[in-house]
Amino acid sequence: MFDNAWYVASRETPSHEALQAELERALQAHRDASRDLERARAVSPSAVALALSTLNSTQAALGRAEAKAAAATRCTHVVDGHAFTVRNQTGVTGAPETEVSSCTLDRAAVLVPPGDFTPVWTARLTDPARRHLGVTTVNLSPKEAEAFEQVCRWIVTGDLARSLRTPTYSG
Repeated sequence: MFDNAWYVASRETPSHEALQAELERALQAHRDASRDLERARAVSPSAVALALSTLNSTQAALGRAEAKAAAATRCTHVVDGHAFTVRNQTGVTGAPETEVSSCTLDRAAVLVPPGDFTPVWTARLTDPARRHLGVTTVNLSPKEAEAFEQVCRWIVTGDLARSLRTPTYSG
């Protein structure tokens, strides 16, 4: 719906405040149009038709403002200039997982912390453009921040080999 630059900008306080102000203005305009419709009913059918037209217009503006506010809220992180949605969840084994998805691209990943059998972070990568590959599971860095950056890099580039290159791990 929006491009990456818009999502990145919406994370900044002035943009966030402007979105909230736009939503409040649209809500107030819709309330005013609803009151105008009630008054128009006492005047004439043509006044009602005009008031309904205004009400429909304000309803559309309110819907657009709500959609923009919801989209801006959904994108929670910016990494290397790209906007992401990051959501903590519980995996099928009961272990915590982190779902990372782009706000503008279809690729997504689920980060799984190190466990008893895997001393590094792992990720399940999903790329709908390469659906013939299914879900790819890869080993990442043993460090959470590096693993997160690797996943974000893969989501943006789609290049697994380049995304997994990291500095030498030192325990």
